[in-house]
Amino acid sequence: MRMATRLAARTLALSLAAHAGATMAGDSLPLADILLSPDGDHWRASYTLAQPARELRFAREDRQGHRVHDWTPLDEGVELMQAEGVEVVRRKDGGEFTAIEFRMLPRYRPLEKDYAPFSPFGDGGLLIHSGRFHACPNSCEDYEDAAWRIRVNPPEGAHVIVHGEVRPAADFVENGDGTNVYVGKATPVDSDEVVAVVDQAFPQAARDGLTTLFPQLMAYYRSELGALERKPMLFASRDADYPDSGYGFQGGTLPDQVFMHLYGRNDAFDRADFGQRMDWFFAHEAAHLYQRPRPLASQGDSWIHEGGADAMAALALRELGRLSPAALAEQLDDSVDACSAGLGGKPLDTSHEAGRFDNFYSCGKLLQMLIDADARRASGGLCDLWCVWRDFLAGVDAGEPWSTDTFLAAAAKHVDAEVIAFTADAVHQAMDEPAPTLRARLQAAELAGETNGTP
Repeated sequence: MRMATRLAARTLALSLAAHAGATMAGDSLPLADILLSPDGDHWRASYTLAQPARELRFAREDRQGHRVHDWTPLDEGVELMQAEGVEVVRRKDGGEFTAIEFRMLPRYRPLEKDYAPFSPFGDGGLLIHSGRFHACPNSCEDYEDAAWRIRVNPPEGAHVIVHGEVRPAADFVENGDGTNVYVGKATPVDSDEVVAVVDQAFPQAARDGLTTLFPQLMAYYRSELGALERKPMLFASRDADYPDSGYGFQGGTLPDQVFMHLYGRNDAFDRADFGQRMDWFFAHEAAHLYQRPRPLASQGDSWIHEGGADAMAALALRELGRLSPAALAEQLDDSVDACSAGLGGKPLDTSHEAGRFDNFYSCGKLLQMLIDADARRASGGLCDLWCVWRDFLAGVDAGEPWSTDTFLAAAAKHVDAEVIAFTADAVHQAMDEPAPTLRARLQAAELAGETNGTP
């Protein structure tokens, strides 16, 4: 069984920080015109290339070959195959082409480190991730500023929702990671803080939390880190008729969007504690929107945005009365266990090399909660982690790299030099006995529970 994990959200947030870019393209000429349209119970993806090509490769690679399995070329002279571990489109005769079409079922695929092309709604709607259809002649590595024209035609009687607007069809040019386009009959709920499309089939406990908590989260983050350029969108979908075995949930963020998809059947989805897990998920993902991520100086700096989003979620939920001090202390104690086990005697900033991306969450959360506690102590409660993040983002906006050095320079304005030194060592050096060291730090910062601190 694939029960709910945050792996997808975690790895995708890294991708966002590494490849952050505007959804709408600037002056780049589109490499291809991509039309997505219904074809009975299937969908059709029609490509018209700007120039003839002998090969087409996808911007978002899939070494598991899901496109090869799910997409059928409509021209028998065309093949979609895996070459050198990635999916490639070619003519069987080796000739050039400028147009090509595929037919596929709009089914959900739980992909590691990427978003699914389709997320079905239980009420008949469909969420389409445009970025899964981005493709380039030969290799997308040759096109740093690649752009694509995306057109989406809905079935009869349906509409699309894209970039926060209800439209009869979609037609736009984009680059970067792409965007989500809703196709269906739902009317979005437009509030002061968010435009939301929540599946009527989404579990009631989780839906209730979304309708009340998410706008509160957005208002809270806005008060601390400033308004977003555009009102964000929230998508929440439920596919109880997922045709494969298993169940789970997956989601993440794209520019101006937070989304979640539940697939398969499990009684846990309808329990109140699952709604609480959704509260945490959306608090974390909403924080990413306000972090306004830029390209990372190195993957080892991922503790800043991932640990930061976890710390921000904790602070927000505590402020909004959704997380008690005791529950937070329990969370932090669990983070100590996860961080200590995950590091394995290696520095935090090398975790990605060992495939331990979860360390950036658990260890990063602890480090930033300790910074928050010391900033509050040093300022008599007038400053906190939000002060640090405001200064950090200001530095990044001024041209400083999204890096540990930049973050700690911002933190140094608000916390003791000893805390900065400890954090730098924790990021760059292997930590001796991390569990007792971190628990002692939590105890000193009054963040440990009654039974979780050191004696």
